[in-house]
Amino acid sequence: MAQDGGSATRVPRMDNLTKEEKKSVTHGDFWVPEAEREVYKRALRALNEGGVPYVVAGAYAIYEHTGIYRDTKDLDVFVQPEHTVEAARVLRDAGFTTRLEQPHWLAKAFVGDPFIDLIFGMGNGLALIDEGWYRNSRPAILAATPVRVAPAEELLWHRLFIHERHRQDMGDIVHLIACVGHAMNWGRLLERVAEHWPLLLAQLQIFLYVYPEVDGAIPRWVHEELLGRASQEAARPRTGERVTRGTLISRFSFNIDVNEWEFRDEREESVRRRELHPAVRAIAASDVWMERSPIVDEYDARVSHL
Repeated sequence: MAQDGGSATRVPRMDNLTKEEKKSVTHGDFWVPEAEREVYKRALRALNEGGVPYVVAGAYAIYEHTGIYRDTKDLDVFVQPEHTVEAARVLRDAGFTTRLEQPHWLAKAFVGDPFIDLIFGMGNGLALIDEGWYRNSRPAILAATPVRVAPAEELLWHRLFIHERHRQDMGDIVHLIACVGHAMNWGRLLERVAEHWPLLLAQLQIFLYVYPEVDGAIPRWVHEELLGRASQEAARPRTGERVTRGTLISRFSFNIDVNEWEFRDEREESVRRRELHPAVRAIAASDVWMERSPIVDEYDARVSHL
């Protein structure tokens, strides 16, 4: 956990925590139950021995950057699409059951209850995992195994789009900024965010609300740049087109916009475009999958004639 002068964090108090609060605290070790630990070790060592490039994301990556431990039942492994079939084959050969859940972004590998999420894209279809996730990653140890941990900038970018009613990642984003914002490559983050910069600005404003007296976590030029864009965006003429980007951050909350209010769904369009990517089609066509979800069957029927 970052403890230098640029970090907003301090050593936490552990008094008066409830049972639920103790599932998400800062302490010395990332604790994994023994059964899950052995499954993770088996998977990670298989990937390492197979030479598959990957980064660990999810709760463990948040812990590496912030020191915040959160109880989790899965392990998020991010791989580039061109390495996904290779990763699945390595895990299958190591005794895992491989299942393709959604052709444009998600597969799983499991032995009993613990499972590995093989993530090769964003669920909303906006991006596939690329080499930059690995190039900017950092080394760490998980389940007594050397791994690479996803970079803070890409983790923050990915979490900007998670705003479901049952889960939203505002806390992770604010804590990432508090702990490592002073060391982040904000230029790269803005390039990643691209036209979705209003989501980043919103989270920066939340950070300022949560930590009103913290200085140095966000460069002043970042705020000035985004506030300037916001001023221009607010002043531009509107076309009146009935289009929603709400589904890019929450399918559930903005389902009514599409199905009842008849807004054009940018998520649907984004996913359909991503499904036609050659790497995605290769993943879906591979025989490495021991199981396929009904969503994959629907995809196969939809694109078979294209």
